[in-house]
Parts: sequence; C-alpha cells; structure tokens
Amino acid sequence: MGFCTMITNTYASWLGVAMNSLSHSLQFERWGALAYHLVKRLEVCHNSKTNHDFTGSGILPEEAQYFLLDANSCCLLVGHGLSDRAHRIGLHVKNTTSLQLTTLPISHNAEPLDGSCIEIANSLRLDPSSPGLVLFTSGSTGPPKGAVLPKRCFTFDYTAKRGDATISYRLSHWVGGAESLIEAAVTGTKLYVLKERSGPDAVWEIFKNHTITHVLCTPTLLRTMKEFFAESICLLSPLERDKYVQGVQKMSKISCCSAMIAPSVLHFWKDLTGLPFENVYGSTEMGGAVTRASAKSLVQFSIGVPCSGVEVKLSEGDKGEILARSSWMLTHYIGNEKATKAAFDDDGFVKTGDLAQDVNGEYVFTGRATSDYIFFHGFRIATLPVENHLTDLPYVTEACVLGVPDHEAKQLCGSIIRCSKDTSSQVSLHRVRSDLSKYLPTYMLQALLRVLKDTEEIPRTISQKPIKKLILRDFFGVTDYWSIENPTPGVETCGNLPPQHEVTTRPWDWCGLQRAD
Repeated sequence: MGFCTMITNTYASWLGVAMNSLSHSLQFERWGALAYHLVKRLEVCHNSKTNHDFTGSGILPEEAQYFLLDANSCCLLVGHGLSDRAHRIGLHVKNTTSLQLTTLPISHNAEPLDGSCIEIANSLRLDPSSPGLVLFTSGSTGPPKGAVLPKRCFTFDYTAKRGDATISYRLSHWVGGAESLIEAAVTGTKLYVLKERSGPDAVWEIFKNHTITHVLCTPTLLRTMKEFFAESICLLSPLERDKYVQGVQKMSKISCCSAMIAPSVLHFWKDLTGLPFENVYGSTEMGGAVTRASAKSLVQFSIGVPCSGVEVKLSEGDKGEILARSSWMLTHYIGNEKATKAAFDDDGFVKTGDLAQDVNGEYVFTGRATSDYIFFHGFRIATLPVENHLTDLPYVTEACVLGVPDHEAKQLCGSIIRCSKDTSSQVSLHRVRSDLSKYLPTYMLQALLRVLKDTEEIPRTISQKPIKKLILRDFFGVTDYWSIENPTPGVETCGNLPPQHEVTTRPWDWCGLQRAD
C-alpha cells in the first residue's frame, strides 16, 4: 500500500495556486463511469506503481474525507466540505462514453520546508463523529453511492498477537478491502497483499508458504479455490498436496462474508480442512460487520447475532428487512440527500435492503428484497434455495438465478450456470429441471437456462455480487421483456405457463399466500 504526502508552504497558498490551475483532463481506461461531486477545495494524487493507494494532505483540515480507490482508477481523491456547489469529476471506462475529469496539477519543484518548521499538534482533538472516509456501495442493484462514514468507524480495541497474519486480496475502495488494509495496520497484524485481481492459485500459494491465522473470505474466493484444488492441486503428489491443505488448517476457522456460500462449497471446505465455519453479515453503510454466526451454529444460512455495539431489528418483528444501527454507521450519502433520507427509518436504523427471519434467536438470511425474489404468475420464488440446489448438482460449479421480465408471467425463473469441463455438452434444461424436481416444487424450476462457455464470466461487482441487469442483457438478450416468439440464441426455454397441477391443487401458493421459501 502506498502512502503519498503533499506538503507546500501553507495549505492556503497551495490551495490558491491549485484553484487557479483547474484545466487538465485525464482519461482512465479501467474504471466505471462514476461521478463524484467535489467542491472547489480538492486534492488529487496519482500513483499507479502500487496495488493500493491512500492519499492525505500534509496539512489536513479536520473535515477532510478520504476516498479509497484501487490502482486501476489511477487516482485518489480527498474532498473537503462536499456540497451541491461542486465540480463534477468522472472517470473513463473502455467501450463507454467518458466523462470529463478535471484534475489539480501538483508542483514537484517547490522549495522544501525546513524540518524545524514542521510540528505535530498533539493537542488537536478530532471529532470522532465527523466525516472520515467515503466508501462506495457495491452497485449490485443500481449506481454505486458514496457512503460517508465517521472517523470512529475503523478503530479497533485490540492488538494483534505475536504471529498473527492475514491476506488482503480485495479491492481497497469497498468496505471489505478497506477494512482488511486498515485493521492490519492499526492492530499490528502481518499483512500479505496480493496483486490486484489475483487468482485462486495466488491465494493457495500464500497459504502454502506462509502462516496465515485468519482471513475473511468471499463465497467467490472459496468456490474458485475449490475449483483450482480439484483441477490442479489434486494432481500433485500427496506430500505436496498436503502442504496446501495444512496451510489452510493453520487457521482456527473459515470465515465467509459478502454473500451466502453454496452448500456444496461449504461441505468441500469442511471435509478438506475439518475447520469450523462462520458466516459474517455486513454492509458498506454499517462500516463493516453487522452480525456474526458462531462456528458452532446448527441453523442453516444463519448470519448469527449482532456484533458488539450494533443494534439489529427486523421490520416485521420476527421477519422482514434487516434494520441496523451503531455509532459508526454512515452519516449520509455524498451528494445525495434523497438517498440519505430513504436510508433510515424513523428510529435512525439503516435500511439494509436485505431480508431475514429469526430462527431460535439467530438471524437467517433470506435474500435481497429487490432482486432475490421472482414473481412468476401468482407464485413467489426465492432465488437462494434454487441457486443452492443448482450448485449441489455434481455437474454445476457456478450458478446465478434471476427473474427475467415477461409480459404474461411477470417474471420467468432464469438460471445461468457453469458446468464442469467434462459435462458441459451433456447439460440441458430438461436434465436440470429433472434433477431439481427431486428437491423443488415445479413452480420453482427454471423456465430459462443459459450455460456459460469457458471464456465467459458472470459480471460481478467489486464485492463479487452478480450484476443481474448485465446478466439479463449480456446472456439472456433482455433489455425490456423476454420474447417467447424469438428466444435469444443459446438460451433454452420451456415456455411461460404456470404448472397446471400446482395451480389447481395448491391455491394458497398460486395466490401468493404461502411463502415459497
């Protein structure tokens, strides 16, 4: 991680010079077209030589707000007193329309300051509730929003034990990546930082060659590591293979965050390592973890109980939307008063947009309120159990289930899957529906199936959540509604009619009075 410091004679003089020089534009090729609102006091630092960049001012006002971006973005922004009277800054991505980016040139030939003139203001006390860091939401259900978190957000009340070590493998501009970097630095934990977008092979090598005591994994990482183990590590000699497994076994448990892990992947890791497993639920708006499931929990899909200092409630008592509150949650979305107002309930709890139910005192995750349910005629289909049963099939290695808009049915249950290399040519919609019919009622079976090619990837956010709008467009060819008359090539379909035997014999399901999940 690179640290860059900019020092001029005085902050005011530097600011005056900088504000008279807002004239340059840059293009960046590998970043989404995100727009940031910044007022006239702005600092920009460019450092493309490191995997992670963190920029601060040598003379930093108390109200400074940091933006953490990954190296692909090529810049870091520090905004002060952000308001609607702002300069708009955009970043450029390949194959999209670029937005103009205005930057502040920084002089590198100024006379250096005498070291005796630099003092540390030990008496300075910063307001812990004032803006400290801006992190962007994943963007899985819409454009990313900049969540402003208070200075107290990333503080930790413990010191690492001797030998503690972890891995940073995620991009630093979202909450999971930022926390892994900051926590290690603050607590004194040894940190191994992987190159940007490193594959599962790099993670396996870290486990083999170093002692790692804890890592917060994503379901995608655990799945790809499982696949790499089956395709490569399993082919090694038992002695060499054991070095990788024993490296993972040096951890006390396997922790998973960001989404729910597929049962087949979970069983693989438990069988391979014998380690207990825990789910951690969190959100950008809450500045990290909200609940944590005990490794001893026997409740399927449990996300546990609230973390220390966090209050949690469900919108409908024992079920509904997860609402959370803490002293380090977001204060507002940057430049978006409407979204800020909609983010909180009347008691000041953050509306997470995620659904759960209370099972024996533990919260059980049931999906996103806006994207994890499909409304097929009168049926309500939860996508999570369909995905789990799909990935349990021996020939499916990856799956995503989503609602495909249809004029008559409202939505069709669509699935996109990746098959193991030796079975992809043998998989059909008929076979998948037949295999799933042993576990799911007919109305929950997919009506559309798209099988991924070896070179294709499911589009995901930086936090590895599937971007369903892009999946609809790129793989199902849908920008408005599915066409029964002209189905998209490569997508198998079985029509859009409801299962008649269930419609006639189970009116409570057909009317939507009994939850499908």
